[in-house]
Amino acid sequence: MIVCVCNALRERDCREAAGMPEVRRAGCVYRRLNCRVRCGACVATMKAIVDELRDERAARQMSRSEEPLVDTTQVQVE
Repeated sequence: MIVCVCNALRERDCREAAGMPEVRRAGCVYRRLNCRVRCGACVATMKAIVDELRDERAARQMSRSEEPLVDTTQVQVE
C-alpha cells in the first residue's frame, strides 16, 4: 500500500523506518527515508504507524521485564 503519494512511500518502507527504536514521531520516519512532508495527506497514517510500532515495542519490553530472571522450576533447594 502507498502511504505517501507525493514521495512514493510504501507502507513496508515506512514500517521498517518507524520500527527503529530512535524513531518517536512521524517526522523521524520522513527524515530516515530522506524526504519531507509535502501535501500532508499522509501524516495521520504515518503517525498511526509510528504509534502502533511504539506501542508494540513497549508491550514487548513490559513482557520481558515480567519474566523471571531464573527458572525457579529447575532450582533445587537443599
